[in-house]
Amino acid sequence: MKSSTLAACATGAAIALAGFLVGSADAKRLPAFLAPPTAIGVVDMASVFDRLEESAEWDVRIKALQARTNDEALQRRNELEALGREIEAMSDGPEKDAKIDAFRLKDLQNKQWLGFKELEVDREMSLKLQSVYRSIRDGAKRLAEAEKYDLVIVDDSKLEIRTQRGQNAPPLTQQAEAQIERLRVLHAARTVDVTEKLIVQINNARALRPAAPAAPTR
Repeated sequence: MKSSTLAACATGAAIALAGFLVGSADAKRLPAFLAPPTAIGVVDMASVFDRLEESAEWDVRIKALQARTNDEALQRRNELEALGREIEAMSDGPEKDAKIDAFRLKDLQNKQWLGFKELEVDREMSLKLQSVYRSIRDGAKRLAEAEKYDLVIVDDSKLEIRTQRGQNAPPLTQQAEAQIERLRVLHAARTVDVTEKLIVQINNARALRPAAPAAPTR
């Protein structure tokens, strides 16, 4: 074999060995640049809302408000119907005209009152959602810190796409697209579900708080 061929083989072997050594060194260094695995917990938000004691307490207050509203609405309606029967029994004249005007005014006042009460109930339901959501968010933070979760997210993987036709409803395709755009989780294993842990954590923390003073009835 010629000396030039031997030299070429030796050079090639040296390059190959150097490449192998560099590759081995990179392979050893590579894990140092990889981020550690992220610990994730998922939560069924509907279950949490339904089973929190705070949510149940809000429901009691809201139902009491609705019951008082219904009772007063029934009383107002009965009074208006009684006034209507009184007017029907009256003879035409200035006195009947005055009663009719009073009936119309009372009917308008009742409608305004009912609209105000509907806004009041809606406000209370909104306050419930805001308060319970804050409790869930704070509880998720405490759970994550205690059990070393990097992320606690809402599991929406079980939600189905639902569309419906209606006079003012957007096209079905648009409805489906809008729902898909809001979804974030395609699959979540049961092993990462922390719903039960979160519910217990929040309810236990609430039980340790001093009782709040009862809200005045209206």
